[in-house]
Amino acid sequence: MRARSVASEAARNLATGTTRAAALALAFAAVVGALAYADVRAAVDVLRGAAEYRASGSSVQVLEVPQGIDGARCHALGEATGVVAAGALRQGDPLTALAMPSAQVTVWEATPGLVDLLADVGGDVAATTGGHRAAGVWYSRDLAETLGARPGRDIATITGTAVTAGVYSWPDDGRARTLGYAALAPVAPTGVFDQCWVQVWPADVDTAAVVYLAMDPAKADQATVSRLNAAYGATYDAPGLLARRPTALAPVAAAIVGLVLGYLAVRLRRLELAAALHARVPGPHLAWQQALEAAAWVAAGVAIAAAAVAYAARTGNPDPGDWAFLLGARTLLAGAATTVLGTLAGVATTRERHLFRYFKNR
Repeated sequence: MRARSVASEAARNLATGTTRAAALALAFAAVVGALAYADVRAAVDVLRGAAEYRASGSSVQVLEVPQGIDGARCHALGEATGVVAAGALRQGDPLTALAMPSAQVTVWEATPGLVDLLADVGGDVAATTGGHRAAGVWYSRDLAETLGARPGRDIATITGTAVTAGVYSWPDDGRARTLGYAALAPVAPTGVFDQCWVQVWPADVDTAAVVYLAMDPAKADQATVSRLNAAYGATYDAPGLLARRPTALAPVAAAIVGLVLGYLAVRLRRLELAAALHARVPGPHLAWQQALEAAAWVAAGVAIAAAAVAYAARTGNPDPGDWAFLLGARTLLAGAATTVLGTLAGVATTRERHLFRYFKNR
């Protein structure tokens, strides 16, 4: 038999339904696809937990030393390896809005790095110009609603007009209430401050210790260090959780399923194959024919399952990359490869001499 004859025979079997391609493709998509889907969702849950941990401010270390924080050194920590953002904070002169003359608004002066940190753990709606954040005062969302502040709408105070740069969220999720109902005024990272905030991600206790470099050594006895939010634990071991997820062996399970499915698909046609061998069809040609047929329905099964895996990888995933999808694709490919191997194993174990036995047991 020529290669063209082998391919045409495989095509005829697929077209006439002899291969049972539709049923086998659905079986592959259902079983192997389910394994891939479950593994992707387990990974997405870990990624979502990491995003929630980071957004809660749990990865932010707060060093407090009254009048003992060097603003420039604290700001420079933002360039350290493993540090996402760092900024210094000190209390400024209170603000009195004309709309609320009987109440003073707490104002904190913050270096630019702390504003960047807020955007990560609180979120903001600040306008930007040329890629830079707008200048002016930032308000917590609760305070902004009270004052009617928003970007583009300035606030009249007893000392003049306070330009509104943006609004940040400060949910009540266990984080320190320092900035919960306050205004934030960005200042240059010079002079002395009271607090230094350092966000370390991935969370690492050793890296977080760099926050001590921002303080005046002479005031070390006054220093206190705490996490901005202690409600979510000291660390979030995303790599460890991914390694220990219940579905970590999904590719292995998919490989076993694929091997069994491919073998059974051939064994269901053992009488046909034994008859072909009896008719002097070369064994290698028969193996290639079955491999081509298997490749066709496996490809269809992979396409169906890949759509479900793509949905699983995108839904609720805070990571914009394709890592989760590739994780599921690994499981699908493992199942696909062993399905073809199982098919070849099925052909190899089919014997011409068992033709009459197959006929009697059909």
